[in-house]
Amino acid sequence: MTTLTVEHIARIEGHGTITVEMESGVVSDVRMDIVEAARFFESMVVGRRFDEVSLITSRICGICSPNHALTSLKAVEAALGIEVSERTVLLRKLLLYGSYLQNHATHLYIFAAPDFVGLPSVFPLAQTHPDVVERALRVKKTGNDLTTLIGGRPVHPITAVVGGFSAEPSVAELRAMAVRLEALVADTIATAELFHSFEVPQFETSGEMLALVDGSDYAIYGGEVAALDGGWRRPASEYRSFISERVVGHSNAKHSTVDGRTFMVGSLPRINLSAGQLMPRAAEMLAKLGIEAPSRNSFLNNVCQAVELVDAAERCAMYIEQLLGIGGSSKPESFSVHASSGAAASEAPRGTLYHAYGIDDDGIIVSGDIITPTAQNLGNLEADMRLFAPTIADLPKDEFILGMEKLVRAYDPCLSCSVH
Repeated sequence: MTTLTVEHIARIEGHGTITVEMESGVVSDVRMDIVEAARFFESMVVGRRFDEVSLITSRICGICSPNHALTSLKAVEAALGIEVSERTVLLRKLLLYGSYLQNHATHLYIFAAPDFVGLPSVFPLAQTHPDVVERALRVKKTGNDLTTLIGGRPVHPITAVVGGFSAEPSVAELRAMAVRLEALVADTIATAELFHSFEVPQFETSGEMLALVDGSDYAIYGGEVAALDGGWRRPASEYRSFISERVVGHSNAKHSTVDGRTFMVGSLPRINLSAGQLMPRAAEMLAKLGIEAPSRNSFLNNVCQAVELVDAAERCAMYIEQLLGIGGSSKPESFSVHASSGAAASEAPRGTLYHAYGIDDDGIIVSGDIITPTAQNLGNLEADMRLFAPTIADLPKDEFILGMEKLVRAYDPCLSCSVH
């Protein structure tokens, strides 16, 4: 038996290892070993006050910190029966989309693009194609600035609180951001065209696909959980009734299944389930790229991330116009503290994120539960690797390794989040 090990996969968030075992040149097993130590955030919040949870859980990730902060707020609000204002919801959606612009731009240009242009990193690209790198930086900076505008700083937002916001931007600041977002659409369209020009393998995942859905909007802030193959919809608050987690011996992160199957979350499942809710220019771009939903090619997840960038720029400009027109307040709603429990979900850039908490009569957290997107994706990623590896096993070693790494990076995993 021959064992091929790719230690510390480059250009992903966190640390992981690919192990491929071959017998007589035939692939017999593939594993994705998550070597990061567990961080125990679910235990860390126990014993803390309900209004501290979002500040703690946002530290799970430095990129999708708004998603952790807001999903934890939603779970606490569900427990305490708090209904937030329409203005608060719009501001929260803008905050979430700030993380989309940040994450998708970083992953696509810095992590994924070098795979398709024969470069080890983005730095040579900055010398040969400075306009491409400048575009990437414009998209990411807009995401940083949008997150700062709404959340108070580019990571670990502080203005979003239980029941609303402690502060919000001025009218002038919102208008200026809307102008920037509308101008950014051209950069996001160019990004989608660039990634569609890269050749990807013909491949189909065997797993299910899950995402939040909402018939009136592209569901990132809330909605029901939908299954592509199963055809069902279920309340996100009941996620523990259909998602199962198990410990695997080779990984410090758990693996997840739904209805006994591994499954994928992220941009490809979202577009598969909600293509009809994309903004006009994003829908036009999806059609122009010839991607017909549903698609089962995991490698197209990156192209779908690029389509989501178009959608995010266009949608956020629309949300700001709505904010400027509705008036009202985002000040925290009044509520009383009592023993209860609540759960909530949102769509982080990498996929659906779940938080749930139990609270006692004094407002102290007595239980916590979190399932991150990458913890849901890892089982399906391994299954995809087992299907894909035999199709490229005849390639030279370096090309085989690159092919396997491309598949991993197509999922945009955050291994640090997976060991939350």
